[in-house]
Amino acid sequence: PVAEPKEVQDMLVDRLHQVYPETREACIVDARHEWRSDCPLFEAGSHHRRPTVRTPHPWLTLAGDGIRCDLPVALMERAATTGFLAANALLADRGVRGQVLWTVPRAGRSRLLRTLGAVTGRHSSR
Repeated sequence: PVAEPKEVQDMLVDRLHQVYPETREACIVDARHEWRSDCPLFEAGSHHRRPTVRTPHPWLTLAGDGIRCDLPVALMERAATTGFLAANALLADRGVRGQVLWTVPRAGRSRLLRTLGAVTGRHSSR
């Protein structure tokens, strides 16, 4: 179903007021909306079907928004991160050290919460 721009814009302002109640008293001075179809949308559960940075060909790597990345990144970050990962893979194959990528911890600090998350994740994927 196609969303009606006015409905979505009103919903976003309502959500703004829910998250930041102090904005209810503010008046909108200017609003600009762009409706474009150039942002990829990935359906839930599609991660495993996306291509990876490395390919079967050692001379070919992939990068971009649609490339699978096991680091916690979103669209713009995924494009940049997979670019670094692709360059690093090509450099490593030639014995050259690439760029070190820093990220947030992929596992929480609490063993109890990690265990609960692992158990919950197994049950939710069934």
